[in-house]
Amino acid sequence: MNLERLIKRVSEELDTSFPDDMSEADQQKIRDIFRTAMLDAAKRTHREMNDTAKAVIASGHEADLAHKIEEQMAKKRSMLVANLTAMR
Repeated sequence: MNLERLIKRVSEELDTSFPDDMSEADQQKIRDIFRTAMLDAAKRTHREMNDTAKAVIASGHEADLAHKIEEQMAKKRSMLVANLTAMR
């Protein structure tokens, strides 16, 4: 669901829930608090997902790098064993 539509829908629900004697200024404060909380939650969620995506990309690169290092070590180990065997 679009965040703006959600904010609008909940704001409309709030409008019907406010007591009749509540001032317009107080109603607006509550709407503003709700809107700010929703936007903050969306920004925080976006930032956390972005950080997670970066971590996945970084770990993918690091995993690839670790795999390459492992291959190089295996080749060098094979060469060492071959050289030592030839020295016998």
